[in-house]
Amino acid sequence: MINRGILKQVLIEQSEFIKPSSEYIRRELLDEVSSLVKLRHIIVVTGVRRAGKSVFLSQIVNEFYSPDDVYYLNLDDERLAGLKIEDAGYIMDVFAELFGNRKIVFFDEIQNLNGWERFVSRLYNEGFKIYITGSNAKLLSSELSTFLTGRHMDIEISPFSFREFLTYHRINIKNEHSFYRRQVRAKIRSLFDEYLLKGGFPEVTRYKDVSILRILFSDIIAKDVLARYSVKDTKTLKDIASFLVSNSAKEFSYNRIKNVYSLGSVHTVKNYIDYLASSYVFSEVLRFSFSLKESQVRNKKIYTLDNGFISALGLSMSQDTGRLYENVVFNELKRRGGDIFFYRDKQGKEIDFLLRNKRKIYGAIQVCFNVDDNVTLGREIKSLTSGLRELKLKKGIILTSDREDLISVGSCQIKLVPAYKYLVFNLENGE
Repeated sequence: MINRGILKQVLIEQSEFIKPSSEYIRRELLDEVSSLVKLRHIIVVTGVRRAGKSVFLSQIVNEFYSPDDVYYLNLDDERLAGLKIEDAGYIMDVFAELFGNRKIVFFDEIQNLNGWERFVSRLYNEGFKIYITGSNAKLLSSELSTFLTGRHMDIEISPFSFREFLTYHRINIKNEHSFYRRQVRAKIRSLFDEYLLKGGFPEVTRYKDVSILRILFSDIIAKDVLARYSVKDTKTLKDIASFLVSNSAKEFSYNRIKNVYSLGSVHTVKNYIDYLASSYVFSEVLRFSFSLKESQVRNKKIYTLDNGFISALGLSMSQDTGRLYENVVFNELKRRGGDIFFYRDKQGKEIDFLLRNKRKIYGAIQVCFNVDDNVTLGREIKSLTSGLRELKLKKGIILTSDREDLISVGSCQIKLVPAYKYLVFNLENGE
């Protein structure tokens, strides 16, 4: 059993963390929490390490409760390394001894306590309102589905969106009038260039040093992938992780990776990429088809959670501005929800992003930062309109570095929008 004195010290010290602080910017996802607070459901906050899950929990406490209403325990504290599930009831007794009886409990990085799901289920049945965080999607989903089916709601935290990044830099855009003020727009444009290279991890935003992410990337692979799955060939998995970062916003195939790394089967490749995706660092995007089976067997595209990883790892892609644009746009689309695909028409022309919600395609987006070159712009418009006609859509959007325009091509309307504006405003197809 964990030493009682150490446990008291940890709980008292950690209780200070959830007290109000003006140091952190308000996360946009708090708006989603407001509708979940009154539900009996367990709130599960997931996401990559160092994206701000713990701070997000403290913001939930201070926006919807009070620090005096809740118990808080961060299980990523090294002093709790020997904690076992048998100690769980003991922890609740010490909570009550220190802080009195409370019915709201926050568990940070819950996956560090083996067997946690039974403990949380018991607390739920005893009437506690429970918030938990974790850094491994697959692990959490399997355990939640086994013991807490239908009793939890999920929220995924990612690094700062561009809007949050601007808020950190004291720029709050309420409408287009404020956006178009010359000095404001110039500042936004400059900050977008920084965001494009360094991404939105809170620590990187604060210290402006992407080298922080080299260690983070290694920690994620070690703690959230290798430590969670029975991977014998650790070197190959790490090599595949580096390969995926350097090929962000590009098509890939399981078969190609199998051949490059001399693996025994495509199944092994798929498992490795599933493990890496479970840590939230990577996302696969399917090629759109009205046949799900056809989408699944075709080549996919890979995206990295944050552009800072690309810069931090010193990969050649850091000089590929077009793919950096595409990667940052994908991550914003993912935050907004819905299904994301890429599309290739019968002539082989590609649309970067096709958006679908409840089986309805509602958006088609091309990313082309260099539209000052009329040949390039013409090619992108041709690709977009060709796909729009096949899909029977009337509107599309091309995201640019700075140019705004509205172009009609036959029955199709194409709106050119600067990528940094698109990331600030929730525009779909220019509407």
